[in-house]
Amino acid sequence: MPELITERLRDYHGPVTDTDIWDSFVLRPDDIIVDTPPKCGTTWMLHIVMMLIYGRAIPNAGGSDHAPWLDCAFRDRQEIARFLDGLDRRRCIKSHTPMDGILYASEPTYIVVYRHPVDVHFSLRAHSANMTDGSLEFMFPEDEVEGIRRFIAAPATDSGTDDLTVASIAHHYMEAKKRAPNGNVHFFHYADLSRDLPGQIVRLANILNIDCPDALRDQIAEATSFGAMRRAVEQSDRRFHEDTPFHDLANFYASGTSNKWEGRVSDALMAEYSARIAELLPPEDVTWLEWGGRGESTNS
Repeated sequence: MPELITERLRDYHGPVTDTDIWDSFVLRPDDIIVDTPPKCGTTWMLHIVMMLIYGRAIPNAGGSDHAPWLDCAFRDRQEIARFLDGLDRRRCIKSHTPMDGILYASEPTYIVVYRHPVDVHFSLRAHSANMTDGSLEFMFPEDEVEGIRRFIAAPATDSGTDDLTVASIAHHYMEAKKRAPNGNVHFFHYADLSRDLPGQIVRLANILNIDCPDALRDQIAEATSFGAMRRAVEQSDRRFHEDTPFHDLANFYASGTSNKWEGRVSDALMAEYSARIAELLPPEDVTWLEWGGRGESTNS
């Protein structure tokens, strides 16, 4: 297999991310890298990708046994790389790192997924409360106003999306957008997945050049509905396993809803958020980042 010409511009090191592994990792032309900020639908997308690869719906298809998180700081990254190197099927690789911190080449397919940043914040708040080690609690104080103000105002740092801020999400988005003209970075949105899951599955299958007859589309759509994904975990013997990092693994799928700020964030705070995101992104990008609805022809 010929060696790909790759680019990686910087390192990111944070509580859950360490990009050192990319320096020795060997990309393949047919690799699929699902690279999203946290809580934007990462696992949802991983499930769909892996079910398309397998050609059927299987439990926990997007889990670490199938589509591992390569640059995860708290796992053995060399072991994950060896696992991926040993696969003789098409590989799907998870990352939360901005695209200037991972290996980029013109041949693999990069799938990025975004969500309204304020929804991301509240989904992360619930995620942190469900974690057993309390490692993210400093980002989510009991006072929700204090937490949202940090989310809005804090700058981007070398921790990348581990910052869990508006700035880190905007930076991740812009690094993906810079590479979109090359034709192998494809944008999805949580809201579009929620509105038309079957249609988004077909769109993804076309991007990946995977045949997806109607029966497979419907099977995957059923298996990756929010209710089905939560029920699968509720019925799993790993739900309360001692090595899970969560109090209840089923609460990884907390609600799957949008507009989580309603009744929790004042108009004044939302105005602060709007002013901040307007500093970071052009108006048309803000609109898409918040609500989706952008077609393949605009940001594929």
